[in-house]
Amino acid sequence: MAYILPISWGGIPHYTAELANAASKYADVIVLKPKDSNDELFSKDVEVINAFKSMHFTRKSRRAAFSPKNLINFFSFVNIKLIDSTKPDIIHFPELYPQSSIFAFLYRIHKKYPIVSTLHATFEFIFKDCPYGIISVISRFTKSLVKSDKIIVHTEQDKNTLIKRGVNPTKIAVIPHGVYSLFKKYKNGNDAWSQENCILFFGYIGGNKGVEYLIKAVPIVSQVIPDIKVIIAGEGNFSKYSKLIEDHSKFEIYNEFIPNKKVPELFQRAKVVVLPYTYHRGHSGVLNIAFAFGKPAIVTNVGSLPEMVEYGKSGLIVPPKDPEALAEAIIKLLEDDELRKKMSRNALKRAEELSWDNIAKMHIKVYEEVLNERRSGS
Repeated sequence: MAYILPISWGGIPHYTAELANAASKYADVIVLKPKDSNDELFSKDVEVINAFKSMHFTRKSRRAAFSPKNLINFFSFVNIKLIDSTKPDIIHFPELYPQSSIFAFLYRIHKKYPIVSTLHATFEFIFKDCPYGIISVISRFTKSLVKSDKIIVHTEQDKNTLIKRGVNPTKIAVIPHGVYSLFKKYKNGNDAWSQENCILFFGYIGGNKGVEYLIKAVPIVSQVIPDIKVIIAGEGNFSKYSKLIEDHSKFEIYNEFIPNKKVPELFQRAKVVVLPYTYHRGHSGVLNIAFAFGKPAIVTNVGSLPEMVEYGKSGLIVPPKDPEALAEAIIKLLEDDELRKKMSRNALKRAEELSWDNIAKMHIKVYEEVLNERRSGS
């Protein structure tokens, strides 16, 4: 089987590597990927072909997606035709980006091979939910160019969204997102080690992430827990949020791309991981890192987050845009050691259930179904 990885940034390379590595125990696996993506993510059992030049753009500047360099790199995806030299039984797109979708369509890849594609998020209202504007419209159109035999989503909510759009339910498979255990190889010390009264926000800063409500919750928490420490780590424009902070001594800001080796330190230091999102579609990779490190999570009652966090077991659920409720949940988990330890055990148990070996077996079953359907002509 072959995986087509179209980008070298964000969580998709990690997702592709974890899945490809686990699937390689059960089948021969090839990955076509950008030359600048991290080869070290892949195991020795995975054949890697550096076929593309990765397109880059920042979320601060949408126009950067159409820079001359990116336009040149776009045409490197003509190399998707290299897939013909490998003759895979099945092709899996871990995410369909415009560059891979367009050239897959031009070379009629879906006519030659069975296709599985993963959709990590669905947006019922593009302009409301997605910060990319015109880019999201282009992405929606180009995804439709590649006719997938099966579409994999991570939650029942995403499946229902696709059904509402007219997708045949038999073409949709729900497979949970595996836990990002790869970060644990960089960890220092024991998972149980953490900093007193430390909480973590991790991931892109801005858009739908509700960082402002976390910042507004901190003075409320400080009245009960004066030594609260909030780590905020991730890319994005933090300047407008910085102005909301009353006491900068309570915050530790890493407004940058967080390298793999830094990730374990941040999650190990935190007693609780907070996702104060104002809206959400699809799966949260941040939650899966938290589970891998046995960290309870506080999430908002939006999108699929309540589907992923069992209230009172692996975390707490609060209303969105409500600093008071968020503060109350933070205080509860930081003050109640027994509850937090119970949630930590449940998070680690959930991580075992979402191991990539289990997730790979689910994918192999889908691949077999697709191949059988193709052979039978159904």
